[in-house]
Amino acid sequence: YVMVGGSVFTLLAGTQYWFPKITGRMLNKTLGEWSFWLFFIGFNGTFLVMHTLGLEGMPRRIYSYPGGFGEEGWGATNMFITVFSFVIAASVLVFIYNLVVSWKYGEPAGDDPWGGNTLEWATTSPPPPYNFEKVPVVRSFMPLRDMREDGLRPSLASPE
Repeated sequence: YVMVGGSVFTLLAGTQYWFPKITGRMLNKTLGEWSFWLFFIGFNGTFLVMHTLGLEGMPRRIYSYPGGFGEEGWGATNMFITVFSFVIAASVLVFIYNLVVSWKYGEPAGDDPWGGNTLEWATTSPPPPYNFEKVPVVRSFMPLRDMREDGLRPSLASPE
């Protein structure tokens, strides 16, 4: 539950966050929400239910279970888990479709679509090689906010 949830949700969130900086385009918000909720429902329907099977005593890592669909009832619960794993697969397909369509036809992102305060959002999207002509002065942990307050714009490297 922790390994898959902690890694896959983080990868999906990171892709959603960094996609505008990498491509210069925004992901479709509606498709992103569909992808998230399908994955969330499929993930919990798959992995949370596996915990209940473990509490019922189902052994792991064997190819056949005693009783099958019989007295323990593990077969029906395993089928339930399988259905929800297909919901996870559907969410991944929606996510990949969103990536492909948004990369080609997505709304332009602008340089700082999230209103960030760190230097990576001070460059264009996608950023040019070397980002800045000169190294910007950093006075705090939010240098882009400092530049905005001072009315400054960082000197960007010219695209080659």
